[in-house]
Amino acid sequence: MDRRRFLLSAAAFALPIPAGNQMAFKVLRNGTPIGEHHLYFTQTGDGLSVEINIQLLVKLAMIPVFRYNLKAVEKWSGGVFQSLESKIIENGNILTVHAQKNADGYEVTGTNRDNPDKNMPTYQVPSNTMPLTYWNKRFMDGTILNIQTAHTYPAAVNSPGWNKMPTAEGGFIVAQRFDLTGKLHLSVWYDQSNSWSGLEFHYSGDETYEKIIT
Repeated sequence: MDRRRFLLSAAAFALPIPAGNQMAFKVLRNGTPIGEHHLYFTQTGDGLSVEINIQLLVKLAMIPVFRYNLKAVEKWSGGVFQSLESKIIENGNILTVHAQKNADGYEVTGTNRDNPDKNMPTYQVPSNTMPLTYWNKRFMDGTILNIQTAHTYPAAVNSPGWNKMPTAEGGFIVAQRFDLTGKLHLSVWYDQSNSWSGLEFHYSGDETYEKIIT
């Protein structure tokens, strides 16, 4: 492959990996901080591993009423999503999701939420599937894989435009808002460099993500 073709291929594989190979958000519920969401990026050749760690704790009158811990690893090669392993502990209940690339797309399975002792049957999803981990804006271009439920959804996306998003330190980021509707209801923001900048959704309260800049 000549240099020009190599550079074109490299550009096609480019992913929005943050400076310092990490990204973090403060998570708030109804305006009160309840934990943090961290992502760590490791590159090896044209491969990329993304580790995700979420720790949340909700208290009512100083009594813990909701605990949520998520650990996940997603793998990429040549700019293509390859696999995902996630484990969630939600108030003591363990949920897992596994996705693996094959010739026809991806095989997906996960814990049966109605019977946590059993897994869902393995099923096939199309090759345009990407995990709902937010850091890669391209997830909105095709089928979306929920890394908690192992369910997939078609993308229904609208962008109302650009606005200022607050950061965890009290500053702001100018970012474009995207609203996802249908089976998913959330708003996510990306800055001019396509870097994930904020998130809002409702789950037993109004959840807001503020990016940690320092």
